[in-house]
Amino acid sequence: MRVFGGCSKGRRVTAAALVGITSLAGHGAAAQGVEVVQATTLDSMTITGTRTEKAAIEVPAAITVVDRDSIVESQAKSLDDILETVPGLEMGGGPRDTAEQPNIRGFSGERVVMRVDGVRKNFEAGHRGRVFMEPSLLKQVDVLRGPSSTLYGSGAIGGVVSVETVDAADLLEPGQTIGGMVRTGFHTSNSQRFVTATAYGAPTDNTDVLFNLTRSSAGNYTDGSGNDVPGSGDSILSGLAKGSVIVDGHGLEASVQSFKDDHIIPTAANTNSTDFADRITNEKSAALTYTFEGMGNWLDARATAYYSRTDIREIRLSDRRHQTTELDTVGIDAANTSRFALSDWANLSLTAGLEAFQDRQVGSTNGTLRQEFPSAERNTQGYFLQAEFELYDDLTVTPSARYDYYHLTAIGQPDNEEGEISKQIAVSYRVAPWLTAFGSYAEAFRAPSLTELFVGGTHFVFNTFVANPDLRPEFAKNKEVGLATSFDNVLSEGDAFRMKGSVFRNDVEDLIELQVVGGIFGTSTNVNVTDARIEGVELEAGYDSGTLFGAATYARLRGDDLADGDPLGDIPEDKATATIGYKWAPHGVKAGWRTIYYGGQERVPNGTVPVKGSKFIHDVFVSWVPKDKDLDGLRVDFGVDNIFDKDYQRFLSELREAGRNAKLSVSYKF
Repeated sequence: MRVFGGCSKGRRVTAAALVGITSLAGHGAAAQGVEVVQATTLDSMTITGTRTEKAAIEVPAAITVVDRDSIVESQAKSLDDILETVPGLEMGGGPRDTAEQPNIRGFSGERVVMRVDGVRKNFEAGHRGRVFMEPSLLKQVDVLRGPSSTLYGSGAIGGVVSVETVDAADLLEPGQTIGGMVRTGFHTSNSQRFVTATAYGAPTDNTDVLFNLTRSSAGNYTDGSGNDVPGSGDSILSGLAKGSVIVDGHGLEASVQSFKDDHIIPTAANTNSTDFADRITNEKSAALTYTFEGMGNWLDARATAYYSRTDIREIRLSDRRHQTTELDTVGIDAANTSRFALSDWANLSLTAGLEAFQDRQVGSTNGTLRQEFPSAERNTQGYFLQAEFELYDDLTVTPSARYDYYHLTAIGQPDNEEGEISKQIAVSYRVAPWLTAFGSYAEAFRAPSLTELFVGGTHFVFNTFVANPDLRPEFAKNKEVGLATSFDNVLSEGDAFRMKGSVFRNDVEDLIELQVVGGIFGTSTNVNVTDARIEGVELEAGYDSGTLFGAATYARLRGDDLADGDPLGDIPEDKATATIGYKWAPHGVKAGWRTIYYGGQERVPNGTVPVKGSKFIHDVFVSWVPKDKDLDGLRVDFGVDNIFDKDYQRFLSELREAGRNAKLSVSYKF
């Protein structure tokens, strides 16, 4: 049986075997086992889009991959810095880093599935953000845009953000079996200082290990007008430990992550509130992943068991009120792909899997159970099947379906349980060697959250929450078509140009909204009130000649409440980005200029403050990896964000963004 269609054989190998291997790129490269140099990030390999390995440009869906090189060059202090050029995605709630959460195509919170090394991150509590991680050791971030419940279950109405951390194979040099890296640097806008130390190795041909510890400290940042933004400083301690072993095709990887931030921040951290608290944010997770590839092409299996805990404890400065917010998630995610040659012109990749997880949350105020974050439990299980047919090497048809069942409980409240079936079909056709057309119809749902169902207590002043345990799940139906182009040897021998774009319409039924009745003396209840439609266009392109490189993205979204015709309130503003740069390979220097255009957002519902006027933000970046053997292992990155010190605000944030920020980092590998 031949290998075909993005086969993921060899996907998980040890550091000793992987050192020196380059990425696969180009249409059919993975199918033919051809090793080529990655030309642009659209050639980056991903399993997020279909659970089978493909180059991003070959996935019949809107997916963007941010690779390790881009992450290092960004000198990111948050996930926002890494994802700022991804079309259709905005990080709302910032720029306080721990208040941020991703918004994909107008959906945020639990309408976006977040995964870190296969661990589902379900934390969602009012004004407290969702992203708690150290970005410097991320290997890759995949952003899958559009409904994706057939593969990822409840919550994937907006899409999926999948994060992968580095392992020893990503840091070891060819022939090296043990190594280390230290990195330090600073940012000027918030006086951030950081230092990170990493040890890694491949003790034997079938094992590898990695340990990392990072310390970061930052004060309040200043905006473009020179104003100090209170409550935006952080004091972070984070760690990562990973290890793996492979024996006779069986692989086992264990990882543990820890994040702690001790800071003064508003209780409603994503707002202009002046009600400050001394807060400690803790997040810990552990995962055990088993892989096996064998029995011909029958088994390409991967299963991850995981545990994650988010624990936020704070003391309000005004009255010393103690408050806790805790969520524990335990789960398993397993899938296997079998590959069949049906005939000389037809091949099938059949992926079957299951997912099950349990969320337990509890909150307290001064030692008493907190009704605003009710003590409750959610149990979810899902089963999915995907059949990927590759016909005549040019046509790929991928139907998939999933059944999910959820059961939510809270003391003193009636249970809420329901089963849902999600369906999807995607088609990709290679019209010409350089042009592929794709389209899809996808369904997704989101079960009500524990807080939405069982919330109680005071909302504001004398207005009280009233629980609604009869909430129905939200349901989305997305239609999407797009084109992908791949050109080589365009302007010079060996260069590459890639472009991918799509248009979509997402119709959502039974959106859950908080309905406030009676003002400050009334009630607030979550209800299914809205049918909505979001339409948009997204585009991304990349060029690389080995010396000259560039990239561009564009996104335009429009969303409306179909019941009353009002605009939806969480639709990001129009956004475009452009990057151009040059590589001086003999000297190990790479430099570039990046411009981000924000179009403003005045299509807002009543009661929402618009952001008027467009703005252009400009950044520069330079990296240096010396070729001199005496400086082996040294890397220097320098950049200036918002180089013209523009004072501006993004639509999904209440705060002004940081002004000019010069940043420098120096790392040394040995």
